[in-house]
Amino acid sequence: MMQWSEMHKLKQQSRRLMLAGIGLFFLSACTVPQARIPPGTIPMAYVPSIEEEDQAEEIFIDLSEDYTLDVTSLHHDELQGMFNKLAAAANINPVNWNVHLFDDPEMVDVRAIRGNYLFVWSGVFDVVEDRDEIAGLLACEIAHSLARHNQPVEFSMATEMLFGVTDVAASIGLLVLSQGAVAVSGTGMSRWLYVEAADLDDLDRVYSEQQVQEMADIAINILANSEYSPDALLAFWKRADADGRLARRVKRLSRRISPDERVAVLETALQGLPEEVRQTGGPEVDDELAALPLAAPM
Repeated sequence: MMQWSEMHKLKQQSRRLMLAGIGLFFLSACTVPQARIPPGTIPMAYVPSIEEEDQAEEIFIDLSEDYTLDVTSLHHDELQGMFNKLAAAANINPVNWNVHLFDDPEMVDVRAIRGNYLFVWSGVFDVVEDRDEIAGLLACEIAHSLARHNQPVEFSMATEMLFGVTDVAASIGLLVLSQGAVAVSGTGMSRWLYVEAADLDDLDRVYSEQQVQEMADIAINILANSEYSPDALLAFWKRADADGRLARRVKRLSRRISPDERVAVLETALQGLPEEVRQTGGPEVDDELAALPLAAPM
């Protein structure tokens, strides 16, 4: 039988191994950057896979258990019309998207996830001044989806190796510390922990500086092709920057990017647009197109 001193020494070695692996992981973990999208470009729509649609549907079902789904209000109808007009401006088919409104006045958020699902919480209607501002927020999420920013992150080879080392270290550590009572395969554990800690999962995705810049440019161009004013999106974030109470309400919507940072990014994206387009938006969309139904909620 192993002596207590030997067991203690083995435990210390296991802890050091785990700490070293975790330290190297956090120092070196990085994702492979996406290719930059040229300014002034609205990316082509893509058809999600069955697996992506199924995963998005699972997220929708989970959200439906926490929030009341709104399918009958005037806000729902307004949202449908706005999305259809933006879809026409972005050259995407609204029938291929699932847009859902959740009734929660305290929640101010808009989220697009892979699988072409767009979630809106009713608190958004309380913080905007007009439809143009709501359309601007929707355009931002459409832009992230078109740019494939919400796709699973791709890690570098070195990071994948560190994930493996950390997983093995964690498995050994648990086995030793439990004196063999707990034997767990740590495969994929480090990757999952990193994705959760860095908010890289589907619903809580936080975007990089490059992705935010690309989103702003794409969103502004979508709005410029629609009847909605691109300047309205800038006005919304300027108001949030000047009003501390509003800034706190839209904190989740802002996703770790302060209102003043969003203002700076949007001002840069707007510089290339003619003044008359900034104020009034592009051509109006035919009412029949705006009335196209969205995918029916499950």
